[in-house]
Amino acid sequence: MTTVAEAEANIAKAKTALRQAEEALDGVAIKAPAAGTILAVSGTAGTQATAGSSFITLGDLDELQVRAMFSQTDVVRLKVGQTATVSLATRPGATYRGRVAHIDVTATANGQLVQYGVTIAFERRPKGLLLGQTATVRVTLDEAENAVYVPAQAVRTRADGAATVLVRAGGRAVERTVRLGVRGDQYVEVTSGLSAGDQVELPGSSAGGFPDDGFPDLTAPSPTSS
Repeated sequence: MTTVAEAEANIAKAKTALRQAEEALDGVAIKAPAAGTILAVSGTAGTQATAGSSFITLGDLDELQVRAMFSQTDVVRLKVGQTATVSLATRPGATYRGRVAHIDVTATANGQLVQYGVTIAFERRPKGLLLGQTATVRVTLDEAENAVYVPAQAVRTRADGAATVLVRAGGRAVERTVRLGVRGDQYVEVTSGLSAGDQVELPGSSAGGFPDDGFPDLTAPSPTSS
């Protein structure tokens, strides 16, 4: 026969066991700190988790951004807030506007190549974006309208710092001093020293001339990029 005291002791033990079970259950319940989409699950039921390990990876797909790498010579010209355009490999011909949201202060080195990570935020996020997509980023550093421009490799710098190009005149190449404006990866604006119709000779070229469709006229905008 169970006495009242024994029964009360059994009830107390049962309450303690219930409290311990509830605490253990709370410990295995995983609550997301914010709303998001599950991107990866690194464990399964019964897996023992350790401090600092990742079990579930969450992501906010409404705020997807583009991570781009810029050389150390280009990144010094970038600023947060500059306009950028993003092209996706899966959507040929389409471009999307964005802005520079963040510039890493620590470099990533690959051999002798030193680059800095730059985060580009979309002004309007395209629908159907996927994580890990390949993208091309162009940041507008400066602009020029109605400009005369030449290929960047056509410009040479003398020991005194003056910029020069070789112009075809009278069947031979003549060095001409020019003043430069906006500079891009491929082309450089010439603000004085050249006129539309001049034939600019490129290094290693025997005949001279502009490499595309002839020298641009004064109505052609100067392209800029980074």
